[in-house]
Amino acid sequence: MAQEPFTEVLRKFPLTVSVVTVGRGGVENALTVSWASPVSFEPPQMMIAVDRLHYSADFLPSTKNFCLNVLREGQERLAGQFAQQSMAHEDKRRTIPTRESDTGAVILTDALAYFDCEITAIHEVGDHLMVVGKVVDAGVLGDGEPLPTHGGLRYQKTAPSL
Repeated sequence: MAQEPFTEVLRKFPLTVSVVTVGRGGVENALTVSWASPVSFEPPQMMIAVDRLHYSADFLPSTKNFCLNVLREGQERLAGQFAQQSMAHEDKRRTIPTRESDTGAVILTDALAYFDCEITAIHEVGDHLMVVGKVVDAGVLGDGEPLPTHGGLRYQKTAPSL
């Protein structure tokens, strides 16, 4: 199948924009994702998809945790901040209010809601890793509606620069 029709249809498929934080103990990173979904009620589990070439993918097998921070409408700048590739030792969270979650991942306290997860499975699926996590804590942090992918937000896969 050609990439263009698939991408065009995905743009019509509403998704919520979130920031995933991974790591613990000072070795952490964060990235913007829109491919996230609940996969089980009992036990409660969430799934995220992470580009296999993304820097954060290296953290997942060793830290065994992630926190899915659901962004609210109006947080497009925050989504953009975490969508950028960071340089080594650059902290994209430097000016963002946070607290540590039960698993040791970071909760963005200005987010709409969060799911704190312990990783139960990682599967290679095409050019992404499908990461499944058991939810150990979740909470609503404020009022508002989730930030949707439509309305000018466009994420696309780009080849890594050499």
